[in-house]
Amino acid sequence: MCQTVSRLANVLIAGSSGSRLDDLAARLSDNDFQATRCTSATGLLEEARIGQPDLALIDLTSDDLGGMDLAAKVVANPDFGGMPVIVFGADGSDEQFSQAVEAGVDDIFTEPATFEDMRPRLIPLLRLATMRRELTERTALTKRFGSSIEPLASLSDQPKLELLQIGRDLGEVEALKKTIGDQCAITTTPNAFTANLLLSSKPFFDACFLAVDEIGSTMSPEQALDLCNQIRLSPRLYNMPVVLINPHEGGIDTNTAMQGGATRVLSRRAEDGELSSALCILGRRQQSRWQIRQAMLDTKTPETTDPRTGAYTFEYMRGHLESLVAAARIRDKHLTLVFFSFPDAPGVKDQFGEAASEHLLKQLPQWINAMVRVEDMVAHYTGHDFCIALPDTPVEEARFVMNRIAGVLAYTDFALCEVYQPVSISVEYGIAGIEKGDTIDALIDRARANLE
Repeated sequence: MCQTVSRLANVLIAGSSGSRLDDLAARLSDNDFQATRCTSATGLLEEARIGQPDLALIDLTSDDLGGMDLAAKVVANPDFGGMPVIVFGADGSDEQFSQAVEAGVDDIFTEPATFEDMRPRLIPLLRLATMRRELTERTALTKRFGSSIEPLASLSDQPKLELLQIGRDLGEVEALKKTIGDQCAITTTPNAFTANLLLSSKPFFDACFLAVDEIGSTMSPEQALDLCNQIRLSPRLYNMPVVLINPHEGGIDTNTAMQGGATRVLSRRAEDGELSSALCILGRRQQSRWQIRQAMLDTKTPETTDPRTGAYTFEYMRGHLESLVAAARIRDKHLTLVFFSFPDAPGVKDQFGEAASEHLLKQLPQWINAMVRVEDMVAHYTGHDFCIALPDTPVEEARFVMNRIAGVLAYTDFALCEVYQPVSISVEYGIAGIEKGDTIDALIDRARANLE
């Protein structure tokens, strides 16, 4: 029986020994995280250097750890590959929120913080960790293929945060101007309708925030959730962070809001530092994601790109699979490979000519790329077959996405060059997850053998 890789993430937990941290480590382990305890700053730095972890969790209540200073050291160390850093156990003071922003941490939790509190906010950071690692690997590989890539600019060099305030202002705008006015530009809009109009014409906000009000008012819970959902589903907005401020007792349920698309739900008043720190951290994260996305696109050079399709060459993907397979072995992480085949596509040339066939061949990876994540690599294999590598992705999660892509492509009427009728084609795909002892060829062969 084959042994599949099932670990979701490798996490470091830094803090003095205690039942609370033991409980957190146990809950992480119960949910497919590999949790490594570190009781000293030196121990955390060493584990981060040799262990290639996905996240670091640092306890601010451990007096002998120097938690915020340690977090700043980890964030600033380029050898750790941009590993996201989360601090927890904050006392809720403006000072600690300000220190978290200054240190560049990726999230901060106040006391008490349980695994259930953390989990919905850890998952997006796991994806960020994947994006950062993927960019590092592709950049190095692209250089091996003879192309040079500009290094990413420091986030300290990024422009001001572009923030959007929606609905009734309960004092948040003035509070933000006092705390981070020199770091942000705030646009205000009165309701969800005007917000949608604004976002359709200017989608490049780094984050937005709104106060949930009474039913029937400017921003009812239903309106807030509907807006969150619209933003989450819009590919143009690239999961723009949405912070909900919930000032009323018995207002919107936090879990419901998070499931509905909210990024953060704050119940505290806007005058404290929690809102400003949340918007700074989330806004900088969004800027980083856009920056990584563009840098990923820059790795498509003449040396790495198939001229007929615009996808990566399979030679380039094979070089990338070397690092992905090695990393999956070392870190015991998921890696899924998918092949898409279009058996009807060769008939397009016979029926409509070479120009139409080449036009279809170029459209296929464009459609696939539009429906996968930027960290998923799409390469031209041969003929009308394409390969997709999905790092840190379980097979079942990948299958769900691939079923959707196959359905969209099978029901798409393609408009082709000099063809005056819509053209549809059938779709097959094969999928395989990495198993213990897999070589690159074994993984490729198994995915292609599963074509159906």
